[in-house]
Amino acid sequence: MSTTDTINQLMQAEALPQTALKNKVTTQNKVVSAYQYVNTKMAALASAAKALGDPASWGAMKATSSSDAAVVTAGVGASAGSVSFRVESVAATHTMTFTGQTVASPTDAVGSPVLSGSTFDITLKDGSTKTLTPADQSLQAMVAAINGVSDSMYKASAVQIGSGQYTLQLTAKTSGTAAAFDATKLPTGLNLGTASTTVQGSDAMLRIGEDAVDANGDPLLDGNGDPVSQSYTISSATNTFANVLPGLTITATRKQSATDAPVTVSTTADADAVAAKVQSLVESLNSALTEINMQTKIKTATTAAGALAGDSTMRALRQDLLSSVSGGVTGVDPLNPGVTNSFADIGVTLSRDGVITFNKETFLAKLAADPEKTQRYFDSYTETDSKDPVNNPGGLGTEGKYQADFDVARGLGRKLENLSLLATEGVIRPGDPASKAKQGTLQALIQRRNDSISDLNDQVSNWDDRLALRRTGLERQFATLETALSKMKQQSSWLAGQLASLG
Repeated sequence: MSTTDTINQLMQAEALPQTALKNKVTTQNKVVSAYQYVNTKMAALASAAKALGDPASWGAMKATSSSDAAVVTAGVGASAGSVSFRVESVAATHTMTFTGQTVASPTDAVGSPVLSGSTFDITLKDGSTKTLTPADQSLQAMVAAINGVSDSMYKASAVQIGSGQYTLQLTAKTSGTAAAFDATKLPTGLNLGTASTTVQGSDAMLRIGEDAVDANGDPLLDGNGDPVSQSYTISSATNTFANVLPGLTITATRKQSATDAPVTVSTTADADAVAAKVQSLVESLNSALTEINMQTKIKTATTAAGALAGDSTMRALRQDLLSSVSGGVTGVDPLNPGVTNSFADIGVTLSRDGVITFNKETFLAKLAADPEKTQRYFDSYTETDSKDPVNNPGGLGTEGKYQADFDVARGLGRKLENLSLLATEGVIRPGDPASKAKQGTLQALIQRRNDSISDLNDQVSNWDDRLALRRTGLERQFATLETALSKMKQQSSWLAGQLASLG
């Protein structure tokens, strides 16, 4: 065996403590990764739970239109209702084009100049004028100069209206009647002749309702001589009409012909959207439980133990999540506030093997029968120490706003929101000192493990230095030994030669 091999084997034995430290680092890194996986799932659960605590989620509306002449969207504050109208016009952007004279090239300032001088004036949005000095007298330079003014009334383009015929086109920066301009607002000092209106700027217009007429087309009057029904119009500089009904936005897409049927837009409660949020909550909860189960599984004959096997924090978190479902909810019935109701009533059930299921049909039926009660199954809570100017002026809580780990969560969404926030980002409670750091349970565990890993890595690094010194020492020892052996070998050879000469 060579000296190098011998030293390497000795160093392997010397490095056993460092190897043990490295193995600890590997194990700790696996634990940190496992906590991070669980933290990610719990953060997703927090988002899903918060969504069911948002009143807008329970007031979700969907909007429909009977015609492609208009599209409709329902936003925050939308309520059920419908309205019929005709699209009498769509918004147009005012455009004027110079046609009296053209140039052969948009970039040739010498052969095709569009300016008689070195400057020209344009009209700004406020009606005042501004003098511009383009880079040269070409059409393209003039276009660039106009478009470089942010508050100009129009934007410019160099357009080709025939073979080798270029001219200037001006377009209002916004659509609608108010943005239109006439010949008095055009740039001055141009060699392009007169300009004509290519597109007249106009507003979009909807006619709401229908005028009742008799057989002769005359207004149909009631007994008092008033119109039986009378339409009215609304206009918009764009094709968008906001809050035609509360929270309802209509966008006109085309002008209707006289023979087209009126457009009817309607808003109705979007029960499917609410059910989708409940489904998301259940899926997020199952995903979190699955991750916890995988990371805490015990070792068997066929499977390795999870990185968090035996972790009491994970065991408690799993139990709390399951108890949120199995424990039911109190106070959903104002007439029987002390009665505990099962979440199975609204389609959320817990199986014996710890899997939560959601029956959409059951939920939709309950939502249709009693929306407010169904909502309380998810977002109800009891306020704690809420501030009241009369009865409790020193209260720390905020009335009408759920505060995690301070108010008492009752609904499923609130309970899961509370658990997930405590586990992930942490909670600052009313009355906590300003110096308190916001940190969740999992974040704290991850930080402690990372601190431990950092300390272990420092020890590994120290061992690197120690082992390097040890290797240097062994190399010196073996070098000295080899030198001594070499001398002994030389002496042995000399002695053998002397003995041979005596014989």
